[in-house]
Amino acid sequence: MDISLDNDLLWSLAGLLIGIALTLLAVYIVNKIAIKSFQEIVRRQPKLETMLTLMRRLIDLCVILICMMIVIFTLFPELLGVIGSVFVAAGFASIVIGLAAQSSLSNIISGVITSISQPFSMGDSLMFRDEFCQVEDIRLMHTILRTWDNRRLVVPNSVLQNEVIINYSMKDTSVLVPVFVQVSYESDIDKAMQIMTDIAAKHPDCLPAEGLPSAVVMDLEDSGIKLRVLSQAKDQSTAFSMTRDLLLQIKREFDANGVEIPYPKVQLVLEKELREKIMEFKWDEGPFTMN
Repeated sequence: MDISLDNDLLWSLAGLLIGIALTLLAVYIVNKIAIKSFQEIVRRQPKLETMLTLMRRLIDLCVILICMMIVIFTLFPELLGVIGSVFVAAGFASIVIGLAAQSSLSNIISGVITSISQPFSMGDSLMFRDEFCQVEDIRLMHTILRTWDNRRLVVPNSVLQNEVIINYSMKDTSVLVPVFVQVSYESDIDKAMQIMTDIAAKHPDCLPAEGLPSAVVMDLEDSGIKLRVLSQAKDQSTAFSMTRDLLLQIKREFDANGVEIPYPKVQLVLEKELREKIMEFKWDEGPFTMN
């Protein structure tokens, strides 16, 4: 009898392993079919890529759950009655488990809402908590953001749902490129602004726009005059590299044309009485004797 029970257990375990293998095979086949079908839709409507990707993962999850339930209830039919009794008797436990899973459910629901409302899509450029990054993947529980220095931020979907983010890719990807430079009060301001405008206009990444590029005086500061040249780039990452290029070229042209970028200067203005006392002081007497 013991041998018979052992054989039944072994057959059940073997059936379970075969069922798991068939489940994985079914998920693979369904996934391949979904990818092939969705690729054609994405080709016609690129904006649907985020929603269809999340939908494909939900389909995979449903296939896994359905197949595993079929396998388990086929191999262990007596579990049907046990599960029914557990559901009736474990009301409190289900409440505890529901509360424990609240965060996970919140992330899944937030992921579904994100895929439908699409405040951002895969490949979009975002500013998230002072980090410039791109949306690399949107999964059921979390979203993966790739930063400009190739790090990965794994952010729960519920966090992104409640966070204020800047989406550089929504509607129009082009951005303005402001570059600030300070010149001395003795420099030729008109020449400095013309140099800045010409350099920005000649940059290969500068997008043509009405009235741009243009240079203006922004402020009269303590040590110099603050100038700004404004141009336009096709996206935020291009604007970042373009800013670096413009600063370098402007510095070189300023040096070649005698336009000074000032150092911080402090000018002391003494009151008349203090100046007279200093002039009248006999520096060759006392501890200040000068040889």
